[in-house]
Amino acid sequence: MHIRRALPSDYDRILSLWEDARQTMLAAGNPQWQGAYPGVEEAREDIAAGDAYLLEIDGEAMGIMAVNDTVPAEYAPLPWQTTGLAYTIHRLGVHSSLLRQGYAATMLLRAEAIAREQGATCIHIDTYSPNVGAQQLFEQLGYRRVGPFEMKQKPLPYIAFEKAL
Repeated sequence: MHIRRALPSDYDRILSLWEDARQTMLAAGNPQWQGAYPGVEEAREDIAAGDAYLLEIDGEAMGIMAVNDTVPAEYAPLPWQTTGLAYTIHRLGVHSSLLRQGYAATMLLRAEAIAREQGATCIHIDTYSPNVGAQQLFEQLGYRRVGPFEMKQKPLPYIAFEKAL
């Protein structure tokens, strides 16, 4: 198992992982990624910027995330406690066959290392409020719940988290 930067040749793998995550979330009553997000545009942008990372196991792409210093505009009014350079984890997904086996935690820890290497003082992540499993994972790894915010015209709020590095 290793985590590596995604390449243009990984494009279809990324879309496939997001589709698997989309179906898994929907089956669990979480419509977080319904519609076109994340999709073609996000995959192309993440790869081109060098922000996309794949979890590979035996040569198979089994997880995806983007890690960068781009802070969503919706985060602006939130009461962050850590000052300095903030990195954000975007579009984290692990293949449904690997859920609850520690792979998402491994990816989050790698994202934290990437952020530290770039001089970040903290890392942010969010999830849709029905995604209780992700919220529990973030808190188990030492992320602090910052608060709810509205995004993407969803009927329920997203929950933002922060971890000092």
